[in-house]
Amino acid sequence: MATEPNHLLEYSIDSLLKVFNPDRKPILYKYHFFKLMNLLDSELKTQGVDIKLPGYWYKYGFYVDLNFLDIVLPRKFTKNYVLNNTIVPAARTRREYKIEPDIKRKVDLAVHRLWNQYGFKSKYGEKAKKDSYEINAPYKFNSIFQDYIETVKRKEVGFTSRKEQLEPLLDNLLNTFSEEDFSELFDVYLEWDDTTRLIIDCISNKEQYDLTNSLMELFWDVYSNGVKIIHNQNIPDDEIIVKWKKSYKASIPILYEQIEDVREGIISKHHETFDENVETVTKLMKCAYEIH
Repeated sequence: MATEPNHLLEYSIDSLLKVFNPDRKPILYKYHFFKLMNLLDSELKTQGVDIKLPGYWYKYGFYVDLNFLDIVLPRKFTKNYVLNNTIVPAARTRREYKIEPDIKRKVDLAVHRLWNQYGFKSKYGEKAKKDSYEINAPYKFNSIFQDYIETVKRKEVGFTSRKEQLEPLLDNLLNTFSEEDFSELFDVYLEWDDTTRLIIDCISNKEQYDLTNSLMELFWDVYSNGVKIIHNQNIPDDEIIVKWKKSYKASIPILYEQIEDVREGIISKHHETFDENVETVTKLMKCAYEIH
């Protein structure tokens, strides 16, 4: 699909990169660039300026596909702005931009406001991600799930059990899941929630880490694919979204089977040691019955 070269987006990227990385060093990671561009984009929209940034919400927040930038910019982004897997200013910036001076001024001021907030500050990438979520996240569920991911990935639980740490987050997730937008995924989500609670209720702390992590990754991958179908902007090829929809639809029954396999694996494993540990198996079966 033919697109008109986006000079305003190019100028916005050039302005941001020259301020955040004036020496063209490999210090600005893609992850940081995506979040800063999301914040710049949303700030400019409040001033009536739309730079037509192509991107979508995905696993870890707003994501900019660099191949999309190759399509919409006057020159290829991947050849001019990427160095050692980091983002740098183009070797040669354009002297002439087909942009009104007032628009340029708004872009430059917005970039300098971002610099004042994040420039070279400790863990500025994490701060930009947090602010991007707070300002622009499409669902509260997504923001809570970031806390859930962080908690699940902790190997040391400290003085509280994994159950005590995860249960409040699971409750918050359950209360904020958008059944209206993800009706096709809702039953699978409930199965995921039930199975996760089964693990933290009935499985030893030693085994919980791997099981909760694998379940989390399975669900978050499919859910995130659903989010990007609804919450995307300026995708340069309509066929891309059609492919996303087909892939997402096909992944849902597979996810359900994977969750069921985890549940059955938990129960069957404890059945094998039934004679040695009747109390554990009885508790496990009671949990499974109550949760299901």
